[in-house]
Amino acid sequence: MTNITKNTQQTSIENIHIYNIDVENREIYLHAPLDNVEESNLDYRCAVVFEKNLRHLNLLSLEPILVHMHLPGGDWQDCLGMYDAIEASKAKVIILSYARAESCSSVLLQAGDLRILMPNTNMLIHYGSFSLDGEHSKAAASSIQWNERECDKMIEIFTDRCINSSIYKEKNWKRMMAKKHIMSQLASKCDWILTADQAVNYGFADGVLGSKKFPNIDYIKNLMKKI
Repeated sequence: MTNITKNTQQTSIENIHIYNIDVENREIYLHAPLDNVEESNLDYRCAVVFEKNLRHLNLLSLEPILVHMHLPGGDWQDCLGMYDAIEASKAKVIILSYARAESCSSVLLQAGDLRILMPNTNMLIHYGSFSLDGEHSKAAASSIQWNERECDKMIEIFTDRCINSSIYKEKNWKRMMAKKHIMSQLASKCDWILTADQAVNYGFADGVLGSKKFPNIDYIKNLMKKI
């Protein structure tokens, strides 16, 4: 092996582990910053690195991009920033979710052009936490209104995905019926937890890796090239 080849491989490995990007294979690794052992959630650092990597791959070509997402929850607004970045991507974005898609990462998953879950990935949907400690009364009222709008936004995102699902067709729902069902699940359970197969049934994911429809990673990457 030549020194040039060794150096290229070393650079590729460093990019994956330091910058969370595999440029050659057009893959991004999305997870919380590893230098904070006490916190594993999405934050602004995670978001800005992802947004840079996604933009960089878009500038290189419009071939599909695979995002390996191993992320529980985190900051809602940073999540929406990443959501918007995926929506704005001219290159198709595949999101492969590992272990859990919880809270805002379950919402982020919905931005993908193809949403695949690992077999043991669970999805948790809820409204998240919100506090008003120390806020002026008028500021508190404004914050509550903002929070209500953001909750509605989340419900609309899931409803948009649900209307193309198998359960939507089986139940012969109208859009409002699907929306009310989602809201009722959150009202009664607070944390609505779904298995990978259940998430697919509701339209919150497109499939499970290792199934007949999506047998392996190479298959889903090639599939997106044809769409």
